[in-house]
Amino acid sequence: MDEQNYTDLLKKVKSSVQKREEMKRFQIPKPETITEGKLTIIKNFRDIVDVINRDESHIYKYLIKQFGLSGDVADGRLIFKGKPPEGSIEKAFQEYLRIYVQCYECGNFDTEMIRENRNELIRCKACGAERPLFAHKEIKYSEGKIDEGKTYDLEITDLNRDGDGISIKGDTTVIIPGAKKGQKVTVRIDRIRKNYALGILVKKT
Repeated sequence: MDEQNYTDLLKKVKSSVQKREEMKRFQIPKPETITEGKLTIIKNFRDIVDVINRDESHIYKYLIKQFGLSGDVADGRLIFKGKPPEGSIEKAFQEYLRIYVQCYECGNFDTEMIRENRNELIRCKACGAERPLFAHKEIKYSEGKIDEGKTYDLEITDLNRDGDGISIKGDTTVIIPGAKKGQKVTVRIDRIRKNYALGILVKKT
């Protein structure tokens, strides 16, 4: 291997390590909530929004729709008129990250929302991957973790840039080559990685 090729390879390795370290460090502040009468208040909502790096009103509308509550944003605080289920606020923020921020390809959170030909996309600044953005109601979350070698019945909710099917099982994004958006399939989990799992299409239902 000549010196130039070695230098290029070394740069790629360093870049890959740096990206993985950035992914490990990424985290949003824990929601600081208080209750005042029938109101539930997230005191540090503005701080969370700044870290997520999305439009404040977009996150606000997602949350009130998620809980079926009315609310308002004032002085950096989000105020719900009602009480979300215990523990659900933090989970809702994590689901927002999964749907509107995290890259399905490399797992990075350094992404941006863009619009092309009337379609909204999520573009990853780290690996360049793009995926169409769909409304939350089209993303179906199932409970429970997954295990290698086991089979699961899933619904394909999205496609990655290579045209492979994507489904969500518990906290894991499952990539299924050969599956198409909207299909209900039986999948055997072949490999599990940190941010995703690879599935083998067993049967279409």
